[in-house]
Amino acid sequence: MTINLPHIQPNTPRVFIVCDQDATAPIWGYIIRDKGLVPILETSVQRAMERSVEEIPDLIVIDLNAPHPQRMELCRKFRSMSASPILLFLPYNNEMEILEAYQTGVDECVIKPISPAIFLAKIIAWSRRSWAEPMTPRQTGRLRLDPSHRSAMGSNKQEVKLTNLEFRLLHLLMSRPGYVFPAEEIIQTVWGTEGDVALLKNVVYRLRKKLEEDAGDTHLIKTWPGGYSFVED
Repeated sequence: MTINLPHIQPNTPRVFIVCDQDATAPIWGYIIRDKGLVPILETSVQRAMERSVEEIPDLIVIDLNAPHPQRMELCRKFRSMSASPILLFLPYNNEMEILEAYQTGVDECVIKPISPAIFLAKIIAWSRRSWAEPMTPRQTGRLRLDPSHRSAMGSNKQEVKLTNLEFRLLHLLMSRPGYVFPAEEIIQTVWGTEGDVALLKNVVYRLRKKLEEDAGDTHLIKTWPGGYSFVED
């Protein structure tokens, strides 16, 4: 079911919410709209997949009680179509499913239940990062970053799509090749708040894998005690 809300200015940031709970979806929508954002609401997973081709959201929120494979399929669909951040709500804490979600390209997993106040705080926090000033293109050695497509291109000239966090992390590391960024500084810059070192390690792992397997470049991100650096070839 598609839920239509009152018209808002077309240049307002757009939040695509997929929520299969009929009573909850309108609440999330009105909370977001009350803060001046545009909620795009879908309660049908199938319709959400169809609309993922049509819509260009700035932030994607997935709150499904559907089976885990359906959640992952939808996350993959959105990630294949968009570089926008994906916020995934999970009905229970399952480490394997959380790890799979991050490997699929989800930017943050949130375990329910969650209060409307915390929900809104997370939306606002992600919106600040998503709609900040545009990043400039960056090229260091044989690796080039393209902010307009949220992608990287390496020595094999193949475009590699990156998630929001992967791109912001790589953009930061490439700003000062050879400099060892402390983990705390990376978390503060990339996440905009106190983050999780374990999550940072997961993003670094995903980023390295993409650069090595898809861009054809190895050993560009070096691990140091307490931090990371970009190695310029």
